[in-house]
Amino acid sequence: MRYNRAPLRSPPTIAMDFHNLRYQATRPWAKRIAQAFLQAANPQQGCDAAAAIVQQELEQAARLHPLNDTQRETEFVLAEAYGQFCRDGRRIYALDSNLQQALGHTRAPATMPAAPSLPGGTFMLSLQHDGAYSAAFVSHDASQRRLDMLLLQPDFAPSQQPWQHRLEAALTLGIHYPDSVQVPDTPALASWRPWLQTAFGMLAMLTQPRLQLTDSWMLPLSAAQQLALQGDAKSRQKQRAELLKSGNQELLLASMPGLPASWPQSVRAGYWRSQAGKQAQAEKLVWVAPRAATTGRLEKT
Repeated sequence: MRYNRAPLRSPPTIAMDFHNLRYQATRPWAKRIAQAFLQAANPQQGCDAAAAIVQQELEQAARLHPLNDTQRETEFVLAEAYGQFCRDGRRIYALDSNLQQALGHTRAPATMPAAPSLPGGTFMLSLQHDGAYSAAFVSHDASQRRLDMLLLQPDFAPSQQPWQHRLEAALTLGIHYPDSVQVPDTPALASWRPWLQTAFGMLAMLTQPRLQLTDSWMLPLSAAQQLALQGDAKSRQKQRAELLKSGNQELLLASMPGLPASWPQSVRAGYWRSQAGKQAQAEKLVWVAPRAATTGRLEKT
């Protein structure tokens, strides 16, 4: 991927706790899942080890709590996504407030580009819509031209409720690009539709060459912590370990230069257009940013 990488900084406080941290806090076996994938010789070996761990835990839990087939299946899918996420570096992508507002005023993309410059492996998208936060674990296999996504709802894994008492809502889907990513307007997808559109919009945004990624943290850092992270390798490693242990979380904060800090009441929606190159593989998706409307009416996005 070709991104402009800005220096590490402390972002404004993000009013949320990431879904991977919720999984880690509510599943007693989460640490074992991460270790299984990190120690595995290949992803399939990690999946097999994780499945064995979850199977054992579910069998023990079923002695005390009734578990249905959907709960069981969801726990296997969650464990695999979380394990792959840990194996591939625990990468989380989030949008800064300016870019988040701009994406909110942008129509969802209809397709993904034929050769998107997206991160490889498994990473997590921090999604925002109408003041709520959700997440998607995305696995990208460029050799197969495929994206696999596990989408979660905002109320995923609340800390005050044991996992075995919940039926988590999770949606899995696979995309062979450049297939269509238009979300059907059906009752079955009604609650998922805004989150799917947000996820596809964010994936499209990650393909933009002007995008800037900043190594950052979920919670603001003190001056001493920032100084330690700019020191020698030993100091950086120690400080990073302390921050992670305290519940902070690393993330890649995406921004786009030139966007306004706030938008007027009337905005003409941004959109995506395909730009063909000399070869089909050169086709790319170009973002046309929203702009102030001249009609005096807010254009629906």
